[in-house]
Amino acid sequence: MKPNLLDKYPSAADLPPVVLLAGPEEFLIEFYLNRIIDLAVPADLRDFNLDIFHGADVQAGRVLELARAFPMMAERRVVAVKDIHKMSSPDLNALYDYCRSPNPATCLVLTSSDSGRPKQAVAKIQKIAEVFPCKPIYENQIGAWIEFEVKQRGYRIDPEAVQLLAMQVGTKLRDLKNELDKIILYIGDRKEITSSDVSAVAGVGKEYSIFALQNALGEKQLRQALQIYRNIKIHVPVQVILSQLSRFFHNILIAYGFRPGQAQDRELASATGVSPYFVRDLHKFKRRYTVQEIENALENLRQVDYSLKNFRIQEDVLMEQLLIQIVKGYPSGYLPFAEKIHAT
Repeated sequence: MKPNLLDKYPSAADLPPVVLLAGPEEFLIEFYLNRIIDLAVPADLRDFNLDIFHGADVQAGRVLELARAFPMMAERRVVAVKDIHKMSSPDLNALYDYCRSPNPATCLVLTSSDSGRPKQAVAKIQKIAEVFPCKPIYENQIGAWIEFEVKQRGYRIDPEAVQLLAMQVGTKLRDLKNELDKIILYIGDRKEITSSDVSAVAGVGKEYSIFALQNALGEKQLRQALQIYRNIKIHVPVQVILSQLSRFFHNILIAYGFRPGQAQDRELASATGVSPYFVRDLHKFKRRYTVQEIENALENLRQVDYSLKNFRIQEDVLMEQLLIQIVKGYPSGYLPFAEKIHAT
């Protein structure tokens, strides 16, 4: 997926006279429409050179009257009609006739989010307009889109955070944007998004997420932890779960060196990369576990990771035993292959 098809139009003069934004991904339609407006019409001249209509509420005559007019004190004007598939066939035919010989001083932007078979006139417009496909992205394209969006905002994101965000949210671009908005608000002055940030924010308010799994383990709620794992294992790779839990228990271990209080909470937040708002949870969870139990949890996580990579074993069985081991505080010697691992 090309994140921004407008890159080939560096200025307002380069924009084509007719653009069709077509496809079911309404977020991309809005994205491109806003970018075209930003490129073509200065903010202080939009009262004179920008008109936006909805296909269900406007007739072609009004649209074409404005499209044929020349811009006022600007290089281009923009006339946009959203959801043209909701217009009548005569109106669409009138738009098609205009598109065959458009006013070069106007950029007419038409949108159609109808995922069904387009009307004949819309299909005819597609053949002569500059078409920007606005289709849902594939799973293997999510990472590139996230990295592009983060970079556009002036931030960085580590690869593990990209993978986790994609797994937590899915392929809907609007949902991804909303989660990024929350994450950026959460990290404050920092410029790099980590997987800890994603697990802390993208999981908030979700019943089944890695964030919820961490909380259940932190509270030693075994039944709840098992239920959450059985729901998230379908969408979240086991290596991501193990990595996040290892970081979670490592942060609890670090918290043993700090006392609750505003000054030390800031230091703990810096040492763990956790927001000061969530530091209180580390203090709460460390009271549930002894230092030895936390060390046991980390060793259990390391051993399960090794076993899954080196032995033929049923993943679900081993992961559920891992959760039991952690909550009960058992050492890793109770896990399958323990003797073989310790002998190497």
